[in-house]
Amino acid sequence: MKRYAFLIILAFFMAACTSGKTEFFPSQGYSTDVAEVTVIRKKRMIGLGFSMQVLLDGEVIARLKAGQYVTFFTDPGFRSIGIPDSNITAALERGRKHFFVIKTNSSQFGFEIERVSERKASSWMAELTPIE
Repeated sequence: MKRYAFLIILAFFMAACTSGKTEFFPSQGYSTDVAEVTVIRKKRMIGLGFSMQVLLDGEVIARLKAGQYVTFFTDPGFRSIGIPDSNITAALERGRKHFFVIKTNSSQFGFEIERVSERKASSWMAELTPIE
């Protein structure tokens, strides 16, 4: 029985550490009719050992480890971009780039998402790994 409990706990921790795109990841590529969105998770000691779910309109589209970012294309309009327990409803414009960063805060969950400028995002992305 102890062996099964150990295997279940091990499987849980392995799943919590995975990163990448999910089956709900928006598959459309770049065109002038869509909005480009990048979500960044900077390298921080807090939460270093687990992946963070990235949500688009409530669906988990990707999981990011510390030091990673993901870019996707989606229909323009008001869209919810977020992580569990924190999201932003943003007006995404056709043909424009939109950037968001996952950062630590003092809440119980410890993380929140906020919109950032392209300049700030580009400087961070130079040091991070993209999810392909």
